[in-house]
Amino acid sequence: MLELKPFAETEFTKIIKVESQVYVTAKDEVILEFFLSGPTRHLHFPPQHEGADSVRRDELWKTTCLEAFFAFDNNSDSPYLEVNCSPNGDWNAYAFNSYRQGMRADGTASVNLIHRSLESDQAVFRVKIQSPAMPQFKQLGITAVIEFSDGSKSYFALSHPGPQADFHNKAAFTYSL
Repeated sequence: MLELKPFAETEFTKIIKVESQVYVTAKDEVILEFFLSGPTRHLHFPPQHEGADSVRRDELWKTTCLEAFFAFDNNSDSPYLEVNCSPNGDWNAYAFNSYRQGMRADGTASVNLIHRSLESDQAVFRVKIQSPAMPQFKQLGITAVIEFSDGSKSYFALSHPGPQADFHNKAAFTYSL
């Protein structure tokens, strides 16, 4: 199990633990499992869609959002892929030319929330990510924006190498594929 660390400690991050698991299930597919442990009444999740499928949306990071960053290498001047998935199933995928440059919707990747479980002491989300570029990706950054019941947000990642929370910093892409 991979522990995602909060960028800053708060009263909520002391009682909520975020972990992830990575499963490479096909040459073009990865499944990420996110475990949010602790009293889930303190977590804020976007509302579920009534009778509608999930949709591709921008700005999912403004509330609770499960994220992954895939890179070919750790050079800040090389391309990478950002994947966002909301706990309600909405998603997006963005390709970048280099560090925060050339952002555009990636039309080749697909993201699906394939499992959601919410209990009083744990929330579990399983996200399937498919991309024809997956066999070339070597590094992975696993991150999450967690919104709490009071509206505050915390930024969780495998590593926080800079002076501020920055999920795009390739030094934080510490999981080797």
